[in-house]
Amino acid sequence: MDPRRDVRKRLPAAAIAAMLATLTIGAPDAPATIAEQRARLPPAAECTSPVTGKWKALSFDERRGQWYEFILEVRQDPKDESQLSGMIYVDMWDGPQNSPEPPTPCQHRYKGKMDGAGRFTNGEVQFGGSNFQVVEEICGGMYGYNPDNFTGKLQPELNEFQSVNNDGGAAVNEPTVFRRIGCFDDSRKDPSASDVKPPPFFPHKKSSGC
Repeated sequence: MDPRRDVRKRLPAAAIAAMLATLTIGAPDAPATIAEQRARLPPAAECTSPVTGKWKALSFDERRGQWYEFILEVRQDPKDESQLSGMIYVDMWDGPQNSPEPPTPCQHRYKGKMDGAGRFTNGEVQFGGSNFQVVEEICGGMYGYNPDNFTGKLQPELNEFQSVNNDGGAAVNEPTVFRRIGCFDDSRKDPSASDVKPPPFFPHKKSSGC
């Protein structure tokens, strides 16, 4: 059974404010996790807006043996650019840590989407989902999903933001690195598929032995 199955309530404003105030990721292995996630992502797209665009993350959950690919479509309100809206797309599958591709044969995989909303203030991004909908059950069934809530500090020079994900369930301050991969206007060029640098890089963890 999917450990993310419990239906959650939206995080209260006080909880979101507390997460926004925490700009560092406290997990002991966070640096290695961030390096691994960055190495899997395609080149960044430079857009006119600092935050509007398509953002991608690809992370592995060691506890559950699951991969999560997130795509955020983020738009700013023309009347109040601090207000964000859009969509969150997720592709989840069970697979080995050393391969960020869905395995064959398929073990457990589904795709979903959520309405996205949040704020962009003082360089900090908060973007959370609601109204999760299943787009496709590829194999293994679907048991429910806790909408994700990402908070992090924008890094304009990298077109990235290092977020933590809190879903009100199993995900508690999970490091998730987003890189902008596309724009919604024609003022800047998006990266082409040929610019992606395979294969993914996985930093080796130090062993405790000699």
